[in-house]
Amino acid sequence: MNFSSSHMFAILLLLAMGFVLCAGCSAPESGTLVPGSTSRTEVIPAPEGTTVAVHATNVSQSSTCSPITITQTDGSQVTLSCKPQRIVLAGANQAEMIIALGAQNQVVGVVHSITNVSYVMDKLPQAEDVGDWQIPNVERILALHPDVVIAYASSKPKNLDQFTSANITVIYLDCFRLSTLASDARAMGKLTGKSNEAEVYARMVEDTVADVTGRVKKISPENYPSVYSESYSDYTVAGPSSGAGEMLTLAGGTNIADNVTLSSAKINSEWVIARQPDFVFKVLPSSNTLTLPETLKLLKDRQGWYNIPAVKNDRVYLISNDVQMSPRAYIGLVYTAQTLHPDEFQDMHPRAMLDEYASRYVSGTNKTGMVYP
Repeated sequence: MNFSSSHMFAILLLLAMGFVLCAGCSAPESGTLVPGSTSRTEVIPAPEGTTVAVHATNVSQSSTCSPITITQTDGSQVTLSCKPQRIVLAGANQAEMIIALGAQNQVVGVVHSITNVSYVMDKLPQAEDVGDWQIPNVERILALHPDVVIAYASSKPKNLDQFTSANITVIYLDCFRLSTLASDARAMGKLTGKSNEAEVYARMVEDTVADVTGRVKKISPENYPSVYSESYSDYTVAGPSSGAGEMLTLAGGTNIADNVTLSSAKINSEWVIARQPDFVFKVLPSSNTLTLPETLKLLKDRQGWYNIPAVKNDRVYLISNDVQMSPRAYIGLVYTAQTLHPDEFQDMHPRAMLDEYASRYVSGTNKTGMVYP
């Protein structure tokens, strides 16, 4: 059968149109993920006046991210080109904070000391050990391809020069001091894309501090009891600029080390005896292997301490580090204020607050005692 040239042209035109339509059927929609890829697909529209199909191109997510600026614990600001997706943590307090905000899936590495904290590691099973918290292993960190490492502002890594040489970005957030706890949480929220969650937590901290300090202001300073606050090491007193010193002041206590210019200082028994403190607080180190009654007895039996008002009146307390210097420090503030001023704080319930924190933020954090006895 003979076909005219016009019929042949029409058939060829229909076939060409069908080919173009079928090719369009297999193309991914704009903005969808390509299977097995971390990039998004952008469909480029065809130029006007043509029916030629333009192939889709892959555009990396990093090309569309926005810079973020956060305020570190020391008040300095740092700007990142993008929100980090892979994070290494150099401290247990940062780990607890990031879990509390619900961003634990972003953590790829932690320092060795964190691996011993069960209520943290059961939520970070994917995190790899990167060594000592003071001298993290830079090679291990590089192998994890992190976007950022979060470390203590108050105790920066001793091998910071290696981080600089390796071009590893380090952010400094303490996440344990009452004076910066809320701002650190907001910075962590912005860093991890959990700003709403961080704001709820930060306001809870600020409201608790405001409640305590408001009550303390109604107490005459003459009724502020004197306190000897000892750090982990024996005969190491907490100065007014330390986290423990800040908490003590907010709770309505008078620090017998108020004239100490450093955050902590070594003293001796005679120094304590001469100042006759009404209360003694001792922070328990995680390495303590004695029972609480044994530890308390050793503290009370120190040479010459039997004449200290705190010992004579049975006002010697062991305080867990986790409640004094951690994201739970606002609960530690209530514990401290209630211990010093039981009448003014009898309607506040720090144990219930701790249970709520464990239920709402980090499970397992209420399994041990916070203050003894």
